[in-house]
Amino acid sequence: MRERSIIARGLCLAAALAVVSQSAHAATPRQKKPSSSKRKAPAAKHEDEPPAVAEEKPAPPAEAPPVEVAPAKAATAEPESSDASPSKAPPAEAHDEPTRAPEVPAATSNEAELGRREAARIAAGRIEVAVWASGGIANRRFTYSDQVGYNLAPYRLPVAPMASFGIEAYPAAASGVPFIRDLGIRAHISRGFAFDSNTPQNVTLQTNWTRFGGDLRERVLFPGPHAFELGVLVGADASYFGMTANAPVPALLPAARTIAVRFGVDARVHVAWRLSVLAAGGYLLTTSRGEIYEHFRRPHVAGVDADFGFAVDLGSGFEGRLAGRYTRYFASFKPRIGDQYVAGGALDEQLQAGLGVRYAH
Repeated sequence: MRERSIIARGLCLAAALAVVSQSAHAATPRQKKPSSSKRKAPAAKHEDEPPAVAEEKPAPPAEAPPVEVAPAKAATAEPESSDASPSKAPPAEAHDEPTRAPEVPAATSNEAELGRREAARIAAGRIEVAVWASGGIANRRFTYSDQVGYNLAPYRLPVAPMASFGIEAYPAAASGVPFIRDLGIRAHISRGFAFDSNTPQNVTLQTNWTRFGGDLRERVLFPGPHAFELGVLVGADASYFGMTANAPVPALLPAARTIAVRFGVDARVHVAWRLSVLAAGGYLLTTSRGEIYEHFRRPHVAGVDADFGFAVDLGSGFEGRLAGRYTRYFASFKPRIGDQYVAGGALDEQLQAGLGVRYAH
């Protein structure tokens, strides 16, 4: 019986050992699984396993910081880019555009309106300003009618060089007002130079001659293949002819500073190609007769003038001109017996011709 009990105990012990060894073999693979997997941490109940868990825990924190730092940097980069990036500046300007929008169309509309007016002015042939200059010659003859005595000798200046300048302006040419846009002013001046006169007694006469004037002009335009421009004007015209002698002269010197109010008309017609014909005429109502007429009793002086010429368009607003002007002052006197100077009247003729250039805009 004792031997049987000993054998039975031995069998039980062997069985227990076998069970324990199997459980030990089964427990070791379960503990190795957490080391291969980084996502799941083993929850061990034994005291021998904490060192292995402590060695495996640092791996997850090493991966976690990069994941957390990346979004933090992106977050910090976004405000910097929003403040410093020039690409986001245009939205700010675009936000300001609504306040400036009303001003831009107003300026644009004004410029467009001005452009339309300017185009209409050019198409209609309305110049806004013009200047011209010319050089030529001048001639003067002064004669008496029904004179008595030898001290009323005629005077003649054959040729004298003369330069001329002029300007014409229409300040409201680009406006839409019918009458005002064609109302302008015109002024001119001519000056003789490098000439003197001589008497039959070989007495030298120092001579100077200046002609000038200004007009207020209203123009009327007729468009077409033969464009026609008509001008009606009123203004002033003057002829200053001064003479001084270095020795006594037995005759009267026809020095005169004649000023007159001028009423006139002028015309310009396009003939063919680039050629235009110019013509003008006026009546001179004298307001200051001049020195020569003060030697006669009850003088009455008036005058007329006429212009004629040709203009050739040279392009770009320039044109060449060949023109002449004839002025005629006629005087009548009421002499009496016993007067120092007796004559029925006098005639003062002035001729001027020249070649020049004109620019109009």
